Amino acid sequence: MLSCASSSHPDQLIVRIPEHFAGTSLHIDTCVRGAPAGEVKVDEQGMGKTPLCPTSDHTVEIEVVGGGHYKLAAPDVQIRRTGDGIATSIEAQLPH
Repeated sequence: MLSCASSSHPDQLIVRIPEHFAGTSLHIDTCVRGAPAGEVKVDEQGMGKTPLCPTSDHTVEIEVVGGGHYKLAAPDVQIRRTGDGIATSIEAQLPH
């Protein structure tokens, strides 16, 4: 039996949305070499890139800044993966 102490903490991702962002979702390509580390800046369509490459046993929490400041918990963030578990993108719906 696994204890709570043995589970890994979610990876943290800070996403900055544009001032006049009217989108409802985020789509962030993962494992992108050369993408800025730290804060991800998305465009008006909610698209962005990150070098973060969460392993198959990790989840991701997103802190959204710009036009407000709030957190999307790991259950609200989907990690799309290839058949062998490599992360291809992180997707989330923004609250209305």
